[in-house]
Amino acid sequence: MTPPPDQETSHGQEASHGQEASRGQEASRGQEALRAHLDARIARVRRTLPRPAHPRAAQGVGVIAVLRAFDPVTFAASAHAFARSVPESRGALWYAAFTRTIFLAGDPGNLADRHPFDHVSADGSIAWYGPAPLTDREGLRRLLHPFRGPRGLTAPFTGEARLAAEGPVARLDVPVAALPLEDYLVHVNHLIAEATLDGLLTGAGRLLIRHLSGHPDPEARYARIRVVPGPGSPGHLQAHAFLSCDGVGDAAR
Repeated sequence: MTPPPDQETSHGQEASHGQEASRGQEASRGQEALRAHLDARIARVRRTLPRPAHPRAAQGVGVIAVLRAFDPVTFAASAHAFARSVPESRGALWYAAFTRTIFLAGDPGNLADRHPFDHVSADGSIAWYGPAPLTDREGLRRLLHPFRGPRGLTAPFTGEARLAAEGPVARLDVPVAALPLEDYLVHVNHLIAEATLDGLLTGAGRLLIRHLSGHPDPEARYARIRVVPGPGSPGHLQAHAFLSCDGVGDAAR
């Protein structure tokens, strides 16, 4: 028996309201998951500052990376290798400064004499300076311009960065739709640097990098998620990179 038109309308409205409520609940749970990751990061940073260092010891500390070119695999491998090479005391100050990093465009090969670097990628395309007070590198910052790139990186993309001679695979998922390259560098570097400094990536042999056109579920099993407040809406959180370390082991603080 076909229900009267008014009943059909009522049922349709109830279904619509139910779907809207379900989406609202999913969004709320997603925000809660992101908030948990953000709070956990802040807690790690707060307990990283070495004792008896003054709380202000990390202020002004940062790293400078100079890139001749960009390749996702090269960048990820170099970010990990650099963070791994940093002495523990300086690494703790950098971590306490939220791993602040400035990315500049330039050729490391032309800088070695006047501005010797602390680390360089295997192919010579990325040079790293610090961690140290950023005022120590004012000359370098005046010489070079910020690194810029296209908005909207290629997706889907899959590549694999070698982190060690052997070991299990970690995975880095990055939603790249409409994401400027300079923002990509910031988000990915924060995630890799901190996971390296606090031991989360210890034992990983490879890092599988995936560029995605959409966002993964923040409630899925990710060891770390790069979370920042949304532009113009600090109460709304956004996720920009997702790190999975299943099988690597948890050596994090």
